[in-house]
Amino acid sequence: MKKKICPRCGSRKVKWIIPQVWSRWICYNCDYTGPVIEVDDDLEREIVNNWRENKEEIMKEAELNRLKMLNHEKDEEDNEEDDLTDEEIDKKLEDLGI
Repeated sequence: MKKKICPRCGSRKVKWIIPQVWSRWICYNCDYTGPVIEVDDDLEREIVNNWRENKEEIMKEAELNRLKMLNHEKDEEDNEEDDLTDEEIDKKLEDLGI
């Protein structure tokens, strides 16, 4: 029988958090957010064992990915400022009293 589990830690404690978006699940064991996988008993055991053996490394990598994503979002926000027209820049300067 197939069951839905977290692909990171193998936990069955997953919940569908946004019904409109099928791929948004949360794992209440490791705080993973994303799509879940359907597995049989053997693959579930393999993922759980991998989690137990490599939890610290997996979490460190997840945190690095999260920070990269946040940095990328910040870069995109900064680039939006660069895309202003001359009129928009003049208006912002005027609003600031410069």
